[in-house]
Amino acid sequence: MPCICYNKTFTGLTEEQIIAQLIRNTSIDTRNTTMALSKLGCRRDDRPFCVTTGYVAIGIIGGMLLLVVLSDLPILIRHFRFYV
Repeated sequence: MPCICYNKTFTGLTEEQIIAQLIRNTSIDTRNTTMALSKLGCRRDDRPFCVTTGYVAIGIIGGMLLLVVLSDLPILIRHFRFYV
């Protein structure tokens, strides 16, 4: 296919080769786009309300876990004394 453009890089190539070369030169690696990279990481939020809410949530969840462990503690001590 004769080249009708002024660019001589396509001289002597077939239509399929020209299309393949154009696709190769203009394709974008989707793994390195901003959208793809932002899906993999977390954004930092330094607003005081968000930080306080996070600490309160950690405290509530930690308190619930501590409550479960402390409620089982007398039973664990009783079993430990029985086997020792």
